Amino acid sequence: PDLGMARLSDFRVEKTGSGRTLLRYTTIIVNVGQGRFELRGQRSSTTQTQMTVSQRVYNDTGGSRLVSTPAVMVFGGDGHNHWHVRDLETSALIRLDNGSKVGTGAKRGFCFFDNTRYRLTLPGAPQSPVYTGCGTSASLIVNMGLSIGWGDAYFWSLPDQYIDITGLTPGRYRLRVTADAQNRFLETSNSNNTTWVDLQLKGNARPRVIAYGPSA
Repeated sequence: PDLGMARLSDFRVEKTGSGRTLLRYTTIIVNVGQGRFELRGQRSSTTQTQMTVSQRVYNDTGGSRLVSTPAVMVFGGDGHNHWHVRDLETSALIRLDNGSKVGTGAKRGFCFFDNTRYRLTLPGAPQSPVYTGCGTSASLIVNMGLSIGWGDAYFWSLPDQYIDITGLTPGRYRLRVTADAQNRFLETSNSNNTTWVDLQLKGNARPRVIAYGPSA
């Protein structure tokens, strides 16, 4: 596989009832490689709160092998009711005038599957979804994946899909999102894992896009 991020979108500022100010946005993690991206979570009993994670790597003759990873899966207790891979994506907000990091994405868990058609002209890309879910609370084994040419969208309105910008001074900022920032999974290239957008932020006004960075 080859993980990357599609262009970021749906930027908006939300004022919460508790007085916090949140920068919300939509991300799409994609697989533009020659093989599918598949992870297998496993635990020995339902009393365990985490699953160990292996990556299944396929070859061009239909065979595969399992490779152990340091990743973990945890069960989502925020109404999602399925398993998540920790830190599959990471987000950061950086001031453009001095390069200081001023915010980090709140979302830590990701249930990913084929829900967004991205580049189905790639060789081997299936024209309909292959991966469709992330298990249940009773699961002992969970398979998650992204087929060739498919993406998984996290919309701006989802729980924790934000960066807390409470008290941030108006100015220009870079929102940077990276797939597999900790390099825990095998893929053909890490050079396209990051995308970014430069935004003008001012109070509760809708963010203004200044420039887009490269995307997968």
